[in-house]
This record gives sequence, structure tokens and C-alpha cells, in this order.
Amino acid sequence: MKNPTLRRVLVVTTVVGATLGGGIAVAAWTSSGSGAANAKAGTASAPTTGTVAASAFTSGLLYPGGPAGDAKILVNNPNPYPVRVSGVAANGTPTGSAGTGTCTTTGVSLTAQSPNTTVPAGGSATLTLAGAVSMSTASDDGCQGALFTIPVTVTVVSG
Repeated sequence: MKNPTLRRVLVVTTVVGATLGGGIAVAAWTSSGSGAANAKAGTASAPTTGTVAASAFTSGLLYPGGPAGDAKILVNNPNPYPVRVSGVAANGTPTGSAGTGTCTTTGVSLTAQSPNTTVPAGGSATLTLAGAVSMSTASDDGCQGALFTIPVTVTVVSG
């Protein structure tokens, strides 16, 4: 470019254009507002329990006046999230079946437990509650070899 006037016009135009473009960016407005977002919680379903086959009991067996034995419980979690079994407590009178005779007085009792075992979402877990049950000397002779059903309340927490 040999024309100095044209060169000055182009330089001035470029500088003015850059300044105006920068001014537009600086002059942009911002705004914000407030409101509320909504979410809804699901409802927890109660766990269920199931029986464990007698063949699963190979240790921790009960004897009248003997040491505490083991209890097994199957805990089912119907929830879409994992739960932790925070407590198992007796909730009724134990009954005995398949013994050598009549087992009306079982003498069986369960001590409350806090197993803290996780049960997966929609899954189940068999818990062994070691040393949780005992049999008093009041147990009927017909309770020998019996499988005891002990009504329990199972408490779970999400987690």
C-alpha cells in the first residue's frame, strides 16, 4: 500500500472496530433469578425373612442348659437400593418342629443382635447370628433334633 491516507483510514477503522467490538462484549448484561427445584423421595419397603434349611445347621447346635447356639436368617431386600441390617430381635414365641416328639416347651430364646450386614438392592443375604440363641433346661425331651422357628423383627437402614 503506497497511499498513506488510505493506510491511516484503515488503521483508524481497525482500531475503532476493535474498540467497539470490545465495548459490546463489556456491555453484555447478566441476570439471575431464584425459584425452586422439585424432587420426590421413594418409599422404603419392609424387608422380609425366609427360612433356612435344617441342613444348613452343622455347628452352634442347641442343648438344654448348654452354650449359646447359632441362628440363621434369610433377609430379602425388595428395595431398589442396598440396606444394612442394623438389628434382629425376638418378636414372639419360638416353636419347634421335626423333633423326636412333642416340643411344646422349647426353652429357646434369642438375644437381640446388630449384625450390620449389607443386603444388595433387590437381593437377599443369609445371616448367621453366632451365639444368638440359647435353650433352657425347661425344654421338652421331644425337642431333640427339632428345627426352631423364632419370630423376629428385622431392622434395616439404607446404605
